[in-house]
Amino acid sequence: MPKIKRSYTIVTIIIMGIICSAMILFFLFSLSEMSHIYIGKTEETILELKKDFLKDTVSNLIAEIDNQRKAEADLMEKFTVRAAADIGDKMSLKSSEFSDFLKDYFNNTSEFKHWTVVYWDWKENKAIYDNLNMSEDSWEPTLQRLQDELAVYRILSQGDKTVLFGVKKSYLDDLVKAEFSKVVRNLEFNDGSYVWINEIINYEGGENYAIRKVHPNLPDTEGMYLSTDMTDTKGNHPYMTELQGIKKDGELYFSYYFKELDSDEISRKLTYAKLYKEFDWVVAMGIYQDDIKSYVDQTNLESKKLASKLTIVLVSMFIIILFLSYFVVLAIEKLHHRHSRRQLESEVNQDPMTKAGNRRSGTNELSRAFRAYKRNGDSPGIMMFDVDCFKNINDTYGHAVGDMVLIEIVNVINGVVRSSDKVIRWGGDEFLVIFYGLQPRNAMGFGTKMLSLISALNIEAKGEVISPTLSVGVAFFQEGDTDFSDALKRADQSLYQSKTNGRNQVHIDL
Repeated sequence: MPKIKRSYTIVTIIIMGIICSAMILFFLFSLSEMSHIYIGKTEETILELKKDFLKDTVSNLIAEIDNQRKAEADLMEKFTVRAAADIGDKMSLKSSEFSDFLKDYFNNTSEFKHWTVVYWDWKENKAIYDNLNMSEDSWEPTLQRLQDELAVYRILSQGDKTVLFGVKKSYLDDLVKAEFSKVVRNLEFNDGSYVWINEIINYEGGENYAIRKVHPNLPDTEGMYLSTDMTDTKGNHPYMTELQGIKKDGELYFSYYFKELDSDEISRKLTYAKLYKEFDWVVAMGIYQDDIKSYVDQTNLESKKLASKLTIVLVSMFIIILFLSYFVVLAIEKLHHRHSRRQLESEVNQDPMTKAGNRRSGTNELSRAFRAYKRNGDSPGIMMFDVDCFKNINDTYGHAVGDMVLIEIVNVINGVVRSSDKVIRWGGDEFLVIFYGLQPRNAMGFGTKMLSLISALNIEAKGEVISPTLSVGVAFFQEGDTDFSDALKRADQSLYQSKTNGRNQVHIDL
Protein backbone atom coordinates (compact mmCIF):
# COMPACT_ATOMS: atom_id res chain seq x y z
CA MET A 1 0.00 0.00 0.00
CA PRO A 2 2.72 2.53 0.85
CA LYS A 3 4.36 1.71 -2.46
CA ILE A 4 1.03 2.16 -4.25
CA LYS A 5 0.38 5.44 -2.44
CA ARG A 6 3.90 6.57 -3.18
CA SER A 7 3.48 5.66 -6.83
CA TYR A 8 0.10 7.43 -6.93
CA THR A 9 1.66 10.50 -5.38
CA ILE A 10 4.49 10.45 -7.86
CA VAL A 11 2.07 9.99 -10.76
CA THR A 12 -0.12 12.77 -9.42
CA ILE A 13 2.86 15.05 -9.08
CA ILE A 14 4.01 14.13 -12.57
CA ILE A 15 0.53 14.74 -14.01
CA MET A 16 0.24 18.03 -12.10
CA GLY A 17 3.69 18.96 -13.29
CA ILE A 18 2.74 18.15 -16.88
CA ILE A 19 -0.52 20.09 -16.54
CA CYS A 20 1.23 23.04 -14.91
CA SER A 21 3.98 22.94 -17.50
CA ALA A 22 1.43 22.85 -20.29
CA MET A 23 -0.50 25.70 -18.70
CA ILE A 24 2.69 27.72 -18.22
CA LEU A 25 3.73 27.10 -21.83
CA PHE A 26 0.25 28.04 -22.98
CA PHE A 27 0.36 31.15 -20.84
CA LEU A 28 3.79 32.16 -22.12
CA PHE A 29 2.73 31.50 -25.71
CA SER A 30 -0.45 33.53 -25.19
CA LEU A 31 1.52 36.29 -23.53
CA SER A 32 3.96 36.35 -26.44
CA GLU A 33 1.15 36.60 -28.98
CA MET A 34 -0.57 39.30 -26.97
CA SER A 35 2.72 41.19 -26.78
CA HIS A 36 3.05 41.14 -30.59
CA ILE A 37 -0.48 42.48 -30.99
CA TYR A 38 0.12 45.08 -28.30
CA ILE A 39 3.36 46.30 -29.82
CA GLY A 40 1.86 46.41 -33.30
CA LYS A 41 -1.16 48.39 -32.15
CA THR A 42 1.01 50.69 -30.07
CA GLU A 43 3.28 51.47 -33.02
CA GLU A 44 0.30 51.99 -35.31
CA THR A 45 -1.43 54.34 -32.85
CA ILE A 46 1.73 56.34 -32.16
CA LEU A 47 2.41 56.71 -35.87
CA GLU A 48 -1.12 58.01 -36.52
CA LEU A 49 -0.86 60.47 -33.64
CA LYS A 50 2.50 61.70 -34.92
CA LYS A 51 1.08 62.14 -38.42
CA ASP A 52 -1.82 64.18 -37.01
CA PHE A 53 0.64 66.24 -35.00
CA LEU A 54 2.78 66.97 -38.07
CA LYS A 55 -0.21 67.96 -40.18
CA ASP A 56 -1.84 70.14 -37.52
CA THR A 57 1.44 71.91 -36.75
CA VAL A 58 2.16 72.71 -40.42
CA SER A 59 -1.46 73.74 -41.09
CA ASN A 60 -1.45 76.05 -38.05
CA LEU A 61 1.79 77.65 -39.23
CA ILE A 62 0.38 78.23 -42.71
CA ALA A 63 -2.73 79.79 -41.14
CA GLU A 64 -0.36 82.04 -39.20
CA ILE A 65 1.14 83.27 -42.50
CA ASP A 66 -2.32 84.40 -43.62
CA ASN A 67 -2.89 86.06 -40.26
CA GLN A 68 0.41 87.93 -40.51
CA ARG A 69 -0.34 89.06 -44.07
CA LYS A 70 -3.72 90.39 -42.99
CA ALA A 71 -2.23 92.09 -39.94
CA GLU A 72 0.44 93.81 -42.05
CA ALA A 73 -2.15 94.92 -44.63
CA ASP A 74 -4.44 96.27 -41.88
CA LEU A 75 -1.54 98.18 -40.35
CA MET A 76 -0.56 99.70 -43.70
CA GLU A 77 -4.18 100.66 -44.30
CA LYS A 78 -4.12 102.62 -41.04
CA PHE A 79 -0.90 104.34 -42.12
CA THR A 80 -2.53 105.13 -45.47
CA VAL A 81 -5.43 106.88 -43.78
CA ARG A 82 -3.01 108.91 -41.69
CA ALA A 83 -0.87 109.86 -44.70
CA ALA A 84 -3.94 110.85 -46.71
CA ALA A 85 -4.94 113.32 -44.00
CA ASP A 86 -1.44 114.81 -43.78
CA ILE A 87 -1.01 115.13 -47.55
CA GLY A 88 -4.51 116.49 -48.10
CA ASP A 89 -3.72 119.43 -45.80
CA LYS A 90 -0.74 120.37 -48.00
CA MET A 91 -2.19 120.10 -51.49
CA SER A 92 -2.85 123.80 -51.65
CA LEU A 93 0.92 124.47 -51.73
CA LYS A 94 2.69 125.49 -54.90
CA SER A 95 3.90 122.66 -57.10
CA SER A 96 7.57 122.92 -56.10
CA GLU A 97 6.75 123.34 -52.41
CA PHE A 98 4.34 120.42 -52.53
CA SER A 99 6.97 118.25 -54.21
CA ASP A 100 9.50 119.14 -51.49
CA PHE A 101 6.92 118.34 -48.85
CA LEU A 102 6.31 114.90 -50.35
CA LYS A 103 10.03 114.12 -50.50
CA ASP A 104 10.54 115.14 -46.89
CA TYR A 105 7.41 113.35 -45.67
CA PHE A 106 8.13 109.98 -47.27
CA ASN A 107 11.91 110.05 -46.82
CA ASN A 108 12.02 111.17 -43.19
CA THR A 109 8.99 109.42 -41.71
CA SER A 110 10.05 105.92 -40.66
CA GLU A 111 6.70 104.29 -41.45
CA PHE A 112 6.77 105.53 -45.07
CA LYS A 113 10.40 105.05 -46.20
CA HIS A 114 9.55 102.05 -48.39
CA TRP A 115 6.35 103.45 -49.85
CA THR A 116 5.70 104.16 -53.52
CA VAL A 117 4.83 107.82 -54.30
CA VAL A 118 3.92 109.39 -57.64
CA TYR A 119 3.03 113.09 -57.89
CA TRP A 120 1.49 113.86 -61.29
CA ASP A 121 1.30 117.44 -62.56
CA TRP A 122 -1.48 117.77 -65.11
CA LYS A 123 -0.16 121.10 -66.41
CA GLU A 124 3.03 119.42 -67.56
CA ASN A 125 1.32 116.02 -67.93
CA LYS A 126 4.16 114.14 -66.27
CA ALA A 127 5.38 112.91 -62.93
CA ILE A 128 7.07 115.66 -60.91
CA TYR A 129 8.04 113.27 -58.12
CA ASP A 130 8.38 109.49 -58.54
CA ASN A 131 10.51 107.99 -55.77
CA LEU A 132 10.68 104.45 -57.21
CA ASN A 133 10.49 105.23 -60.96
CA MET A 134 7.05 103.66 -61.33
CA SER A 135 5.52 106.22 -63.71
CA GLU A 136 4.91 105.72 -67.45
CA ASP A 137 4.63 108.27 -70.26
CA SER A 138 1.01 109.08 -69.41
CA TRP A 139 -1.27 108.82 -66.41
CA GLU A 140 -3.50 105.90 -67.44
CA PRO A 141 -0.76 103.27 -67.83
CA THR A 142 0.91 104.67 -64.71
CA LEU A 143 -2.30 104.22 -62.74
CA GLN A 144 -2.84 100.72 -64.13
CA ARG A 145 0.68 99.63 -63.21
CA LEU A 146 0.45 101.04 -59.69
CA GLN A 147 -2.95 99.49 -59.02
CA ASP A 148 -1.59 96.10 -60.10
CA GLU A 149 1.49 96.28 -57.88
CA LEU A 150 0.23 98.03 -54.73
CA ALA A 151 -1.44 96.24 -51.83
CA VAL A 152 -2.95 99.40 -50.30
CA TYR A 153 -2.97 102.88 -51.79
CA ARG A 154 -4.74 106.23 -51.98
CA ILE A 155 -5.27 108.75 -54.78
CA LEU A 156 -5.66 112.42 -53.88
CA SER A 157 -6.44 115.13 -56.43
CA GLN A 158 -6.76 118.88 -56.17
CA GLY A 159 -6.58 121.26 -59.11
CA ASP A 160 -3.76 120.24 -61.37
CA LYS A 161 -2.21 117.91 -58.77
CA THR A 162 -2.77 114.17 -58.36
CA VAL A 163 -0.86 112.11 -55.81
CA LEU A 164 -0.92 108.32 -55.61
CA PHE A 165 0.87 106.64 -52.73
CA GLY A 166 0.85 103.18 -51.21
CA VAL A 167 2.75 100.00 -50.37
CA LYS A 168 3.80 97.28 -52.81
CA LYS A 169 2.39 93.81 -52.40
CA SER A 170 5.91 92.44 -52.74
CA TYR A 171 7.14 94.62 -49.87
CA LEU A 172 4.38 93.40 -47.54
CA ASP A 173 5.05 89.80 -48.53
CA ASP A 174 8.78 90.27 -47.92
CA LEU A 175 8.01 91.56 -44.41
CA VAL A 176 5.84 88.54 -43.67
CA LYS A 177 8.39 86.12 -45.17
CA ALA A 178 11.19 87.55 -43.03
CA GLU A 179 9.11 87.54 -39.85
CA PHE A 180 7.74 84.04 -40.42
CA SER A 181 11.20 82.69 -41.23
CA LYS A 182 12.39 83.93 -37.83
CA VAL A 183 9.44 82.21 -36.15
CA VAL A 184 10.22 78.90 -37.87
CA ARG A 185 13.92 79.07 -36.97
CA ASN A 186 13.05 79.60 -33.30
CA LEU A 187 10.51 76.77 -33.04
CA GLU A 188 11.60 73.96 -30.73
CA PHE A 189 10.11 70.48 -30.27
CA ASN A 190 11.02 67.89 -27.64
CA ASP A 191 11.54 64.99 -30.05
CA GLY A 192 14.14 66.62 -32.31
CA SER A 193 11.57 67.58 -34.91
CA TYR A 194 11.76 70.87 -36.75
CA VAL A 195 10.02 72.80 -39.52
CA TRP A 196 11.70 73.79 -42.78
CA ILE A 197 10.71 75.75 -45.88
CA ASN A 198 11.62 75.31 -49.55
CA GLU A 199 10.59 77.80 -52.24
CA ILE A 200 9.64 76.32 -55.61
CA ILE A 201 11.06 78.13 -58.64
CA ASN A 202 10.10 75.66 -61.36
CA TYR A 203 7.13 73.33 -60.86
CA GLU A 204 8.39 71.13 -63.67
CA GLY A 205 11.32 70.03 -61.50
CA GLY A 206 14.85 69.36 -62.64
CA GLU A 207 18.05 71.21 -61.76
CA ASN A 208 17.60 74.25 -59.47
CA TYR A 209 13.84 73.69 -59.32
CA ALA A 210 13.69 75.10 -55.77
CA ILE A 211 15.71 77.00 -53.17
CA ARG A 212 16.12 76.10 -49.51
CA LYS A 213 14.76 79.09 -47.56
CA VAL A 214 14.74 77.92 -43.92
CA HIS A 215 16.35 74.80 -42.47
CA PRO A 216 17.14 74.74 -38.71
CA ASN A 217 19.03 71.43 -39.05
CA LEU A 218 21.33 72.71 -41.83
CA PRO A 219 21.34 76.51 -41.47
CA ASP A 220 24.54 76.85 -43.52
CA THR A 221 22.72 75.46 -46.55
CA GLU A 222 19.94 78.06 -46.55
CA GLY A 223 19.90 79.72 -49.95
CA MET A 224 21.20 76.66 -51.83
CA TYR A 225 19.39 75.39 -54.92
CA LEU A 226 17.74 71.97 -54.94
CA SER A 227 17.29 69.40 -57.67
CA THR A 228 14.69 66.67 -58.11
CA ASP A 229 17.59 64.38 -59.07
CA MET A 230 19.01 64.51 -55.53
CA THR A 231 18.88 61.21 -53.61
CA ASP A 232 19.16 60.13 -50.00
CA THR A 233 21.54 57.42 -48.74
CA LYS A 234 19.11 54.70 -49.87
CA GLY A 235 18.70 56.03 -53.41
CA ASN A 236 15.28 57.62 -52.84
CA HIS A 237 14.38 60.90 -54.60
CA PRO A 238 12.68 62.86 -51.79
CA TYR A 239 12.48 66.17 -53.65
CA MET A 240 10.93 64.55 -56.70
CA THR A 241 8.42 62.71 -54.48
CA GLU A 242 7.59 65.93 -52.66
CA LEU A 243 7.14 67.97 -55.85
CA GLN A 244 4.88 65.34 -57.44
CA GLY A 245 2.70 65.15 -54.32
CA ILE A 246 2.49 68.93 -54.01
CA LYS A 247 1.48 69.30 -57.65
CA LYS A 248 -1.17 66.59 -57.33
CA ASP A 249 -2.82 67.28 -53.96
CA GLY A 250 -1.10 70.34 -52.47
CA GLU A 251 0.13 68.19 -49.56
CA LEU A 252 1.56 64.75 -48.82
CA TYR A 253 3.19 62.37 -46.33
CA PHE A 254 6.40 60.66 -47.41
CA SER A 255 9.51 59.05 -45.93
CA TYR A 256 13.22 59.27 -46.72
CA TYR A 257 16.60 59.13 -44.97
CA PHE A 258 18.17 62.31 -43.57
CA LYS A 259 20.67 63.53 -40.96
CA GLU A 260 19.22 63.84 -37.47
CA LEU A 261 19.11 67.21 -35.69
CA ASP A 262 22.43 68.03 -33.95
CA SER A 263 23.85 64.65 -35.01
CA ASP A 264 25.63 63.02 -37.95
CA GLU A 265 23.44 59.90 -37.72
CA ILE A 266 21.23 59.17 -40.74
CA SER A 267 17.73 57.95 -39.92
CA ARG A 268 14.43 57.31 -41.68
CA LYS A 269 12.20 60.35 -41.47
CA LEU A 270 8.42 60.61 -41.79
CA THR A 271 7.51 64.01 -43.28
CA TYR A 272 4.38 66.03 -43.94
CA ALA A 273 4.67 68.82 -46.53
CA LYS A 274 2.09 71.39 -47.64
CA LEU A 275 2.18 74.03 -50.37
CA TYR A 276 1.51 77.71 -49.61
CA LYS A 277 0.91 78.77 -53.22
CA GLU A 278 0.89 82.54 -52.59
CA PHE A 279 4.62 82.38 -51.75
CA ASP A 280 5.40 79.17 -53.69
CA TRP A 281 6.54 77.84 -50.32
CA VAL A 282 6.56 74.21 -49.27
CA VAL A 283 6.26 74.18 -45.48
CA ALA A 284 7.27 70.80 -44.06
CA MET A 285 7.87 69.03 -40.76
CA GLY A 286 9.21 65.56 -40.01
CA ILE A 287 9.89 63.07 -37.23
CA TYR A 288 12.56 60.40 -37.16
CA GLN A 289 10.98 56.96 -37.11
CA ASP A 290 13.84 55.59 -35.01
CA ASP A 291 12.36 57.66 -32.19
CA ILE A 292 9.09 55.76 -32.58
CA LYS A 293 10.95 52.44 -32.63
CA SER A 294 12.91 53.24 -29.46
CA TYR A 295 9.70 54.27 -27.78
CA VAL A 296 8.04 50.99 -28.78
CA ASP A 297 11.13 49.01 -27.71
CA GLN A 298 11.01 50.64 -24.31
CA THR A 299 7.35 49.77 -24.01
CA ASN A 300 8.13 46.20 -25.04
CA LEU A 301 10.92 45.96 -22.44
CA GLU A 302 8.59 47.11 -19.70
CA SER A 303 6.01 44.58 -20.86
CA LYS A 304 8.57 41.75 -20.63
CA LYS A 305 9.59 42.80 -17.12
CA LEU A 306 6.00 42.63 -16.08
CA ALA A 307 5.65 39.16 -17.67
CA SER A 308 8.71 37.91 -15.77
CA LYS A 309 7.28 39.00 -12.45
CA LEU A 310 4.02 37.32 -13.27
CA THR A 311 5.79 34.07 -14.23
CA ILE A 312 7.67 33.87 -10.89
CA VAL A 313 4.41 33.64 -8.95
CA LEU A 314 2.64 31.61 -11.62
CA VAL A 315 3.10 28.18 -9.91
CA SER A 316 1.12 29.15 -6.81
CA MET A 317 -1.31 31.66 -8.32
CA PHE A 318 -1.52 30.76 -11.98
CA ILE A 319 -5.22 31.07 -12.53
CA ILE A 320 -5.42 34.44 -10.77
CA ILE A 321 -2.38 35.77 -12.55
CA LEU A 322 -3.66 34.49 -15.89
CA PHE A 323 -6.66 36.75 -15.64
CA LEU A 324 -4.97 39.65 -13.84
CA SER A 325 -2.08 39.84 -16.29
CA TYR A 326 -4.47 40.21 -19.18
CA PHE A 327 -6.32 43.08 -17.54
CA VAL A 328 -3.14 44.71 -16.25
CA VAL A 329 -1.65 44.78 -19.75
CA LEU A 330 -4.86 46.19 -21.16
CA ALA A 331 -4.96 48.82 -18.40
CA ILE A 332 -1.35 49.83 -19.03
CA GLU A 333 -2.03 50.06 -22.74
CA LYS A 334 -5.09 52.25 -22.28
CA LEU A 335 -3.37 54.45 -19.69
CA HIS A 336 -0.31 54.87 -21.85
CA HIS A 337 -2.33 55.65 -24.98
CA ARG A 338 -4.52 58.10 -23.08
CA HIS A 339 -1.48 59.89 -21.67
CA SER A 340 0.24 60.06 -25.07
CA ARG A 341 -2.91 61.32 -26.78
CA ARG A 342 -3.49 63.99 -24.14
CA GLN A 343 0.10 65.15 -24.35
CA LEU A 344 0.02 65.40 -28.15
CA GLU A 345 -3.39 67.09 -28.12
CA SER A 346 -2.05 69.61 -25.59
CA GLU A 347 0.89 70.41 -27.89
CA VAL A 348 -1.39 70.75 -30.91
CA ASN A 349 -3.89 73.02 -29.11
CA GLN A 350 -1.42 75.25 -27.26
CA ASP A 351 0.48 78.30 -28.47
CA PRO A 352 4.11 77.25 -27.79
CA MET A 353 5.30 80.71 -26.78
CA THR A 354 2.59 82.19 -24.53
CA LYS A 355 1.07 78.85 -23.43
CA ALA A 356 -2.37 80.25 -24.26
CA GLY A 357 -4.66 78.22 -26.47
CA ASN A 358 -3.93 78.49 -30.19
CA ARG A 359 -6.34 79.50 -32.94
CA ARG A 360 -7.33 75.89 -33.59
CA SER A 361 -8.38 75.32 -29.96
CA GLY A 362 -10.08 78.74 -29.90
CA THR A 363 -12.16 77.90 -32.96
CA ASN A 364 -13.26 74.63 -31.36
CA GLU A 365 -14.09 76.36 -28.06
CA LEU A 366 -16.13 79.08 -29.80
CA SER A 367 -18.03 76.43 -31.76
CA ARG A 368 -18.89 74.58 -28.53
CA ALA A 369 -19.91 77.83 -26.82
CA PHE A 370 -22.16 78.82 -29.72
CA ARG A 371 -23.87 75.41 -29.76
CA ALA A 372 -24.47 75.72 -26.01
CA TYR A 373 -25.90 79.21 -26.55
CA LYS A 374 -28.31 77.88 -29.14
CA ARG A 375 -29.48 75.25 -26.64
CA ASN A 376 -29.85 77.32 -23.48
CA GLY A 377 -29.52 80.98 -24.54
CA ASP A 378 -26.56 81.69 -22.24
CA SER A 379 -23.80 83.58 -24.03
CA PRO A 380 -20.26 83.89 -22.71
CA GLY A 381 -18.49 87.21 -22.97
CA ILE A 382 -16.16 87.22 -25.97
CA MET A 383 -13.34 89.69 -25.45
CA MET A 384 -10.93 90.49 -28.29
CA PHE A 385 -7.85 92.58 -27.63
CA ASP A 386 -4.48 93.41 -29.07
CA VAL A 387 -1.43 95.22 -27.78
CA ASP A 388 -1.30 98.93 -28.60
CA CYS A 389 1.65 99.91 -30.82
CA PHE A 390 3.03 96.37 -30.64
CA LYS A 391 4.95 96.79 -33.89
CA ASN A 392 6.77 99.75 -32.40
CA ILE A 393 7.78 97.58 -29.41
CA ASN A 394 9.16 94.94 -31.80
CA ASP A 395 10.93 97.54 -33.97
CA THR A 396 12.40 99.40 -30.97
CA TYR A 397 13.37 96.59 -28.62
CA GLY A 398 13.41 93.52 -30.81
CA HIS A 399 11.11 90.54 -31.23
CA ALA A 400 12.46 88.80 -28.12
CA VAL A 401 11.19 91.68 -26.00
CA GLY A 402 7.91 91.72 -27.94
CA ASP A 403 7.50 88.01 -27.18
CA MET A 404 8.21 88.69 -23.49
CA VAL A 405 5.52 91.40 -23.46
CA LEU A 406 2.95 88.95 -24.87
CA ILE A 407 3.94 86.28 -22.33
CA GLU A 408 3.64 88.72 -19.40
CA ILE A 409 0.23 89.93 -20.60
CA VAL A 410 -1.07 86.35 -20.87
CA ASN A 411 0.29 85.58 -17.37
CA VAL A 412 -1.57 88.58 -15.92
CA ILE A 413 -4.82 87.60 -17.63
CA ASN A 414 -4.49 83.98 -16.50
CA GLY A 415 -4.21 85.32 -12.95
CA VAL A 416 -7.64 86.99 -13.05
CA VAL A 417 -9.76 84.62 -15.16
CA ARG A 418 -11.50 81.53 -13.83
CA SER A 419 -10.42 78.00 -14.65
CA SER A 420 -13.44 77.62 -16.92
CA ASP A 421 -12.52 80.70 -19.01
CA LYS A 422 -10.32 80.31 -22.09
CA VAL A 423 -7.42 82.54 -23.14
CA ILE A 424 -6.64 82.16 -26.86
CA ARG A 425 -3.85 83.58 -29.00
CA TRP A 426 -5.81 84.38 -32.15
CA GLY A 427 -2.84 85.60 -34.18
CA GLY A 428 0.24 87.80 -33.72
CA ASP A 429 -0.55 90.16 -30.82
CA GLU A 430 -4.30 89.56 -31.11
CA PHE A 431 -5.97 87.51 -28.38
CA LEU A 432 -9.42 86.25 -27.40
CA VAL A 433 -10.74 85.56 -23.90
CA ILE A 434 -13.96 83.57 -23.56
CA PHE A 435 -15.61 84.42 -20.22
CA TYR A 436 -18.28 81.90 -19.25
CA GLY A 437 -20.90 83.45 -16.98
CA LEU A 438 -19.86 87.06 -17.62
CA GLN A 439 -22.95 89.30 -17.69
CA PRO A 440 -23.10 92.26 -20.11
CA ARG A 441 -23.64 94.69 -17.22
CA ASN A 442 -20.33 93.58 -15.65
CA ALA A 443 -18.26 93.48 -18.84
CA MET A 444 -17.13 97.13 -18.79
CA GLY A 445 -16.00 96.96 -15.17
CA PHE A 446 -14.09 93.75 -15.72
CA GLY A 447 -12.48 95.05 -18.91
CA THR A 448 -11.41 98.27 -17.19
CA LYS A 449 -9.89 96.26 -14.34
CA MET A 450 -7.94 94.17 -16.85
CA LEU A 451 -6.64 97.32 -18.60
CA SER A 452 -5.48 98.65 -15.23
CA LEU A 453 -3.59 95.43 -14.41
CA ILE A 454 -1.88 95.34 -17.80
CA SER A 455 -0.88 99.02 -17.77
CA ALA A 456 0.64 98.43 -14.30
CA LEU A 457 3.18 96.03 -15.84
CA ASN A 458 6.75 97.31 -15.88
CA ILE A 459 8.86 95.32 -18.33
CA GLU A 460 12.53 96.27 -18.49
CA ALA A 461 14.21 96.32 -21.89
CA LYS A 462 17.45 98.04 -22.96
CA GLY A 463 17.51 100.15 -19.82
CA GLU A 464 13.94 101.34 -20.33
CA VAL A 465 10.61 100.32 -18.86
CA ILE A 466 7.72 99.22 -21.08
CA SER A 467 4.20 99.58 -19.73
CA PRO A 468 1.98 98.02 -22.39
CA THR A 469 -1.66 98.92 -22.94
CA LEU A 470 -4.50 97.10 -24.67
CA SER A 471 -7.37 98.02 -26.91
CA VAL A 472 -10.34 95.82 -26.09
CA GLY A 473 -13.60 94.93 -27.81
CA VAL A 474 -16.31 92.84 -26.15
CA ALA A 475 -19.33 91.15 -27.72
CA PHE A 476 -21.93 88.51 -26.90
CA PHE A 477 -23.84 86.04 -29.05
CA GLN A 478 -27.12 87.43 -30.34
CA GLU A 479 -30.33 85.75 -31.46
CA GLY A 480 -29.76 86.43 -35.15
CA ASP A 481 -26.19 85.01 -35.24
CA THR A 482 -25.65 82.12 -37.64
CA ASP A 483 -22.35 81.08 -36.07
CA PHE A 484 -19.71 82.39 -33.66
CA SER A 485 -17.99 84.49 -36.35
CA ASP A 486 -20.83 87.03 -36.18
CA ALA A 487 -19.98 87.79 -32.54
CA LEU A 488 -16.26 87.87 -33.42
CA LYS A 489 -16.91 90.52 -36.06
CA ARG A 490 -18.73 92.68 -33.50
CA ALA A 491 -15.92 92.23 -31.00
CA ASP A 492 -13.41 93.20 -33.69
CA GLN A 493 -15.42 96.31 -34.58
CA SER A 494 -15.53 97.28 -30.90
CA LEU A 495 -11.75 96.74 -30.68
CA TYR A 496 -11.27 98.96 -33.71
CA GLN A 497 -13.40 101.65 -32.01
CA SER A 498 -11.12 101.45 -28.98
CA LYS A 499 -8.13 101.92 -31.30
CA THR A 500 -9.56 104.88 -33.16
CA ASN A 501 -10.71 106.60 -29.94
CA GLY A 502 -7.23 106.68 -28.48
CA ARG A 503 -6.34 103.09 -27.41
CA ASN A 504 -6.18 101.68 -23.85
CA GLN A 505 -9.97 101.49 -23.87
CA VAL A 506 -12.81 99.00 -23.71
CA HIS A 507 -15.81 99.11 -26.01
CA ILE A 508 -18.73 96.72 -25.78
CA ASP A 509 -21.17 95.71 -28.48
CA LEU A 510 -24.60 95.23 -26.87
